[in-house]
Amino acid sequence: MSPPIRNVVMTLLVVLLITSTEADVQIPRTKRVRITNSLASYVDMKVHCKSGAHDLGEQIVRPTESYEFSFKTNFLGTTLFFCSFQWGNEFHYFDVYKNGRDDCSKCFWTIVENGPCLYGVQGVCSQWNKN
Repeated sequence: MSPPIRNVVMTLLVVLLITSTEADVQIPRTKRVRITNSLASYVDMKVHCKSGAHDLGEQIVRPTESYEFSFKTNFLGTTLFFCSFQWGNEFHYFDVYKNGRDDCSKCFWTIVENGPCLYGVQGVCSQWNKN
């Protein structure tokens, strides 16, 4: 390799090394999300979950039943899974896994009319995302 090309390659490697060590590089970990339909109206709920890289498709979750999926977090620590929830005339969004916010390997969400609750209605309840 000629010296000018070698210098360019070395410079790019140094820049890559610096930027990757400044970023919050993380070891990918397996996460599991469970979504349970606990709507008081006792109706089916349509759930559609996505990330930037994966579309899990629409699922129908019957009353008291659950939908579950697993994934690996990314190296950059930016993993985000969000879902839409629809029943009757209601339509809402929520981030069911957000790296940095959620420190759970098993993120179990209970869905009620007012919003999702992590670990049941006695757990940590959140507001729906703003549309």
